[in-house]
Amino acid sequence: MKYSKTISCLMASLFLLAVGCDKEQNGTVYSPNSDDAKEIHFIQSSLTKEFPQGTKTGTIEIELARPSDKGELSVGLQKKGENEDSFTVPETVTIPNGSYSVKIPVEVNLGRLLAGSSLNATILISDRQEETGNGAYVTQFSDKINLSVSYALEWETYYRTDESGAKVPQTATYHYNAFYTGQDSGLEVEKAVGANIFKVNDWASGVSFKFILNDDNSCTVPAQSIGYYNSNYNEYVKVADMAEYTGNKAAYSSYPCTYDGKGTFSFYLIYYVSAGYFAQGAETLTFDGNEDKTPAVEITFDGIETTETGFKAPRLSFHKNEYAKFYKATVVRGDITGDSARQEEIKKLLSEDKTPGSVPVLTLYDDSSELWNVGSGNCTAVALAYDSTSTASVLYMQRFTCDPDGKYLPKVNKFEWRRDESNPLYSPYTTLFWDMQADNAASLKYLCMRTDYLEYMEQNLGQSAAQIAWERGNEVNEEFVQKLGTDEGFATVFNTLKQGTTYTLCVCVVNEFGDTSFVQKTASTKGYTSANFDQGKTVEDFIGAFKATATVDGASSSAEESFRVDIYSLGGNDVTISGLSNTSDFTPDVKAYFDPESHSVIIEPQKLGRYKGNYVTLGFSDGLSIYWGANSIALGFIDGVIHMTPSPYASEAVNSYQFLLFSTENATGSSYLRQSVGSKTYSALTLEPFGTSTKASMSSQADAFLGEKVMLSQ
Repeated sequence: MKYSKTISCLMASLFLLAVGCDKEQNGTVYSPNSDDAKEIHFIQSSLTKEFPQGTKTGTIEIELARPSDKGELSVGLQKKGENEDSFTVPETVTIPNGSYSVKIPVEVNLGRLLAGSSLNATILISDRQEETGNGAYVTQFSDKINLSVSYALEWETYYRTDESGAKVPQTATYHYNAFYTGQDSGLEVEKAVGANIFKVNDWASGVSFKFILNDDNSCTVPAQSIGYYNSNYNEYVKVADMAEYTGNKAAYSSYPCTYDGKGTFSFYLIYYVSAGYFAQGAETLTFDGNEDKTPAVEITFDGIETTETGFKAPRLSFHKNEYAKFYKATVVRGDITGDSARQEEIKKLLSEDKTPGSVPVLTLYDDSSELWNVGSGNCTAVALAYDSTSTASVLYMQRFTCDPDGKYLPKVNKFEWRRDESNPLYSPYTTLFWDMQADNAASLKYLCMRTDYLEYMEQNLGQSAAQIAWERGNEVNEEFVQKLGTDEGFATVFNTLKQGTTYTLCVCVVNEFGDTSFVQKTASTKGYTSANFDQGKTVEDFIGAFKATATVDGASSSAEESFRVDIYSLGGNDVTISGLSNTSDFTPDVKAYFDPESHSVIIEPQKLGRYKGNYVTLGFSDGLSIYWGANSIALGFIDGVIHMTPSPYASEAVNSYQFLLFSTENATGSSYLRQSVGSKTYSALTLEPFGTSTKASMSSQADAFLGEKVMLSQ
């Protein structure tokens, strides 16, 4: 039985990533009498088509409509999307006089299409004849249609062989952990003829769940409907793996989808609509099969204990399953878990009643938990399981470090992560200091991340900070490891951080055997707020020309850039700001107003016309979410220089701005193109009146570390 989690309403602040379309999303059919007829638009918001396998080219027919049939109307089209090169669409189409609509053939090259996958593109109305003088004028014309093509698949029941050798239909159990929770059992499984593509029937809200099993035992979950229609967004909720959702195959390294070769599939999935996503997480599908009667022994290292006589020794526990008649247990030196030759040697010696090392071999018929007298250092506990016929079966292993005297395990003696406002070499607005000393370290990994980023990843990845740091952390060089073990330890700085931001530093210290000690701390850079603004300034102080300096983050780079900004008076407290964009072909005038309460200029989200056929809205970000409503930024004087901060009226700590692109004039989640003008984000903005001296730059040291920049959206 599965249970649906409570679904929160999506806001404009959701994490907005690239999404695909689905066959279930049919859109609203055009009607001359409906409110939609006020716009020129495609009669469907999405369209899918299946072609016979082996087809090399195909055609999809789409239809464009208008509310009037008077006069000719020319409309420009453009295409976008990961697979846009596979689609061919006319640059211009004409709705003839006397017609409400025109049908448009879209040619599709299927050469890159694989069975079980799809090609996707979006066709947008990019331009049209403004006015014909004969009644064909339409006031709004932005619209789009999502296209998806795939090969038609022939499905057949998937069979397995039972214990008697008979062929029986394969069933499966699905464990939900994101949009739904719980499990479904006894689900029928089908397989595509001629392809390693599987379909689980009666999944989720009664639909089928499809996935592809690749040759390397990785899996692909293409975008598909879960059968649940969300009336708040007028579309079906869809599911996909993260790589399919983002269009970035590298996502599999962090969000894997795999098959263990024994009947269990692990999928990291995301559930979403076009406006954003509801949930993501790891879910599993297990093929029901014959009962596994393999004899097994679980080994655990329970730490070092001290006896009444003061002797210190490791406690090892062995737990066998019902199919293990008995097992032979011992401890050998070193880590043999990755040495197959040594494993076979030990298995052979144990099966011949020989001892593979200096520790005696125990033959045990029940579970055991005892202290073992073994030498200190790197060790592996082993157990050879025997089946009901007393035949040797599987060798089980557990590596552990026997360290009764603290000679081997990594130990952190000093760990400081702090802001230092007394150090004249570094700005407390961009710098945090790291001091550390540890014993028995062979290597070290660190991860410096904004605390809210880390908390988001912990929640949505289902991983601990230690796991995230181990997978994504940076490894220091040998010189730092050597300094770490000295009495003084090492000291360094992160000096390219964002002002007024809290960061978490995660550190994994590893010894020569692979044992890890994990520590973490949080600290904040100094930041400006609207409370720091000069309270004596008036609107006249903001009028003039300024040298602007900002951190400009592009698609693949980040740099401090300078440009000119002019602020003009519109009368009263209203002003207009020119130059906030340093993109040469986009120079909007941004409206703002002087707020006498905070003695600052407030900038709110606003429409800023068009850029290359798309609509522009000024939006803000706190680094995790993007906002085009309900937030604002403030410009105020601090020590003679204008600084940008969240306004006192902002609901979130927004610290950057972007010129966001939309396919419609009114900004919505579904029309957001996941792009900005120039792919630029502006933060740490300062405005210095021309004619004044610039601030002295801070010096840096060669051993300063860069804080890791985390991109949560693609």
